[in-house]
Amino acid sequence: MRGVAIGIQADPAISSPVVGVLRVIIDIGLEFSKFFTRLTDMICEFEDYLGPLSEHSQAADIELVEHAVVSVYTNMLEFGWKARSVFIGSNGKRRRFTSFRAFKRQHWDTFETEFMSMKQQMQHHLHVLQHTVQATHFSHSRITAQSRSSLLSIARTERREFLSWVSDIDFEEVHQTTYTKKHRGTGDWLTREPKFQEWMQSPHSSLLWCNGKPGIGKSVLSSHVLEHITAEAGLRERTAICFAYYNYRDTRLASITTIIATLIKQLCQGMHDIPENLLEIMRNARSPSLLGSKEYFFSLMEKSSEVFVVFDALDECPEERREDVLGFITEAVTMPAPHCVKIFATSRREMDITEAFLKKNVPTIQISADSVAADIETFARSRVEELGSGQHGKTLYITSDDLKEEIIQTLAQKAEGIFLWVNLQLENLCQASKAQNDEVVKEALHTLPRDLPDTYIRILERIETQSPYMRDLAIRCLAWVLYAQRPLETQELQTALAINSKCKTQEDLRPISLKVILEACGNLLEEANRVTRPIHYIVQEFLTTAVHGPLQHKIRRQLLDSKSLHKNLSLDCLMYIDLMSFSKPASHEWELLEQIRDHDLAIYAYTSFDYHIWNSVEPSSDATNKLGRLLQKDSSCLAALLQITLLSNDSTRWGSTERFRRIDFRVTPATIIYSTRLYNIPTIKQRWVGQTPPIYALHLAASAGLVDAIIRLLEEGSEIDEKDGDQCTSMYYACQNGHLDIAQILVNKGADIHARGGYFDNALQVASYQGHTQIVQMLLDAGADVNLEGGLHSSAL
Repeated sequence: MRGVAIGIQADPAISSPVVGVLRVIIDIGLEFSKFFTRLTDMICEFEDYLGPLSEHSQAADIELVEHAVVSVYTNMLEFGWKARSVFIGSNGKRRRFTSFRAFKRQHWDTFETEFMSMKQQMQHHLHVLQHTVQATHFSHSRITAQSRSSLLSIARTERREFLSWVSDIDFEEVHQTTYTKKHRGTGDWLTREPKFQEWMQSPHSSLLWCNGKPGIGKSVLSSHVLEHITAEAGLRERTAICFAYYNYRDTRLASITTIIATLIKQLCQGMHDIPENLLEIMRNARSPSLLGSKEYFFSLMEKSSEVFVVFDALDECPEERREDVLGFITEAVTMPAPHCVKIFATSRREMDITEAFLKKNVPTIQISADSVAADIETFARSRVEELGSGQHGKTLYITSDDLKEEIIQTLAQKAEGIFLWVNLQLENLCQASKAQNDEVVKEALHTLPRDLPDTYIRILERIETQSPYMRDLAIRCLAWVLYAQRPLETQELQTALAINSKCKTQEDLRPISLKVILEACGNLLEEANRVTRPIHYIVQEFLTTAVHGPLQHKIRRQLLDSKSLHKNLSLDCLMYIDLMSFSKPASHEWELLEQIRDHDLAIYAYTSFDYHIWNSVEPSSDATNKLGRLLQKDSSCLAALLQITLLSNDSTRWGSTERFRRIDFRVTPATIIYSTRLYNIPTIKQRWVGQTPPIYALHLAASAGLVDAIIRLLEEGSEIDEKDGDQCTSMYYACQNGHLDIAQILVNKGADIHARGGYFDNALQVASYQGHTQIVQMLLDAGADVNLEGGLHSSAL
C-alpha cells in the first residue's frame, strides 16, 4: 500500500474517497478468501502509477496536474466500484453461488478483462500527464487518446469475432447442465484421494484416469473436478483450464481437430490478447478447422506455466476415432519441460482406452460402489427431500418420516453405486405416491427392480399400459431420438411428432408439448442444450441392442426393428416436405433463409428423407406413393426441392448455408435421384432414371457421394471436367463435401485438379477450407499447386 500512500500525498483532497474504496475492497476480499490474493495484487499494481504522480506535482502547474491525478483516481474509483459489483449485487446483498466456476465466468472473468482496460487507461493518463507537464503536444495527446480508444474497440470486436469463429461448440453450457445434477456434499471423496492430490499438486505434466461402470456418475464427477480445479487454481497467474465433454450423439466431436479447436477457444478466452498468428487465420478467411492442430495447442501451452485439461466420457468418442484423442492426450503429457499439462480423463474401462493408458503406466482411480456409497445416500436423501416438497414439478406424497428414512436406506443399499438407478426408482415411487397412501408407496418400495435393465423393462411396461395415443407418441418419439440422422433440436422433434395424415396445410401442425413428450416416454428422455435425448448413453444401448428372454419386451422389439422405423420416419419427412410446397428455388442465400425461417423441420426433412428411405432397404408403399407424387411436380417445384436438399444436414434455419446453389437449369425426377441416396435403391432408380442422365448428373452424384453413379456415368462417357452454372466441376463438389473415394476416382480418371471456378476457385482451396485433410493430402500427392491464386482466399495457403 506504499504506492497508495504516495498518491494520497499528491493531493489529499481528492484521495480520501479512494482510501475508503480500497478499504471496502480489502474487506470484501477477506470475505471471499479465494479472491483475496488476486484483489490485493491488483491494488498493489497501482503503486507503479501513483509514485510518479507525486514527482510530477512538484514541478508542474497544479491545476493541470490535478486534472491528470483526478483522472487516475477516477480509474481507481471505477476499479473499486466494479470490484464490489463482482461480489455484491445491485440489491446491496452478498452474491451467493453453488458453482465457483459459473461465478468466476459470469462475474470475475469479466472484471479481470475490465481491469486490464483500466490499467491501459491509467497508463494513458500518465502519458497525458507527461505531455501536460511539458506544456506541449496537448492536441497530439488528445488525438492519441482517440486513436487508442478506437484501436481498443477494434481489438475487442475482433476478439469476439474470433471466439465465435473458431468453434461453435459450447462445452461451458454442457458443464453447467451437468454440474447442476451434482448434490451438495457429493464427489468430495475423489478430490481427497491421494492419487488425485498428487496429480493436482505435481509440478510436472501428468495424466489421471478415472473409470467406472455406466451410470455411476462419472460425468458429474468430471464437472466436480472442473469446479475444484477452477476454485483452487483458476486465479493463479499463467494457469489455464480447458475441457471437453464427449457425447455419443454429437458427431462433430468424433473429429480430434474439432476438439482441439474448441480447447484452443477456451485457452484464448482466458487470454487478454489472442495470439496474432491465430487471428491471421481468421483474417484470411480460412477454415477454423485449420486451428484444430495439436501444434497450435502446444504453442498456446507455452504461454501458461500450467494447463489443466478435463476430458469426460472418452468411451463416447467413436471407437474408430478414439486413437486420435488418446494419442493427443498421451503426447501432451509426455512433452518435455517447460510444458506442464495435467489431464484428467473419465471413461468406462473400454479395452483400447485401458491398453493405451496401461502402456503409459497412467495413475488410475476406479469408481466403485464402495467409493460412492456415502454419496449415494446423500443423493437419495437430498432427492427425497426435494420431491417431498414438490420441487421441479414432481412430488413424492408420503406422510411418515419412518417411511421416508426407509426409502433412503433401501435405495442406498440396493443402488450398487448407480445414481441413475436411484433417480429412476424415485420416479417410480412418485408415480405410486399419487394414490397418497403410504402403504402403496411401501409396496412399490419392496418390489423395486434389481438393476437398470429391469428398471427399463418396468418403464417400458408402464409405457405399454398408457392410453393408445400416449403409447404411440412414445414409440414415435423414441424412434426419432434413436434413429434420426443427427440429434434433433427439441423444436424439430416437437414438429416431427405433430405430423400425421390429417395434416393438409402447415397450419394443421400442432407441435406437442415437451412435458407431454417426456411423460409419454416414461422419463427415459431429457432435454439438454436444446436437444431432447436419452437420459444416459446406456438407455440408447439398452433400446438398440438385441437380447433374448424376459428383457426382450414388446416395445423394445419394435424399437429394434430399425427398417420399419426408418420407413415411418421417411414417410414423416415426405409428408412434411409436401406441406412446405415451395413453388420455386430462391435466387439468393438470404431469400432461402427467409423461406425456411419459420419451418422448424425443413432442413432436416429435405436433407434426410433419402437417408431414412435408404435405411428402410425397401420403402413402404405409402412412402413410395408420396415420393412419386413429389417427383411428378413441375420442374420449378423440383428445383426448390433440390436447392434445400443440397444444403448440409448440419445447417440450421438460422445458420450459414455456404453450400447454397442457384438452380438455373431444368430439374427432372432423375436430377433428384442423382442428388440423393435414392440412386442406391434399385426399385426407385429403375422407375425414375432413364437412359440419358440429367444435366450435371456427374456434379450432383459427386456432391451426394454416390460412388456407383460416378463410376456408371464415367463409363457412359460423361465429361469429367464439365462445368456447371457456377463454373464448378464434379471434382470441386467431391472435395467440398469430403468424399475422398470419389475424389480419388476422379483423379485416377484424369480429372483436372486445377480446374477454376466456384466460391473457392479450385478443389484444393475448398478442401482446405472445409478441413478435409485426407483430400488435401491426396490432391497434393497428385501434384496440386498450392500457390494457385483465385477464389475467396486467394490460394489454398
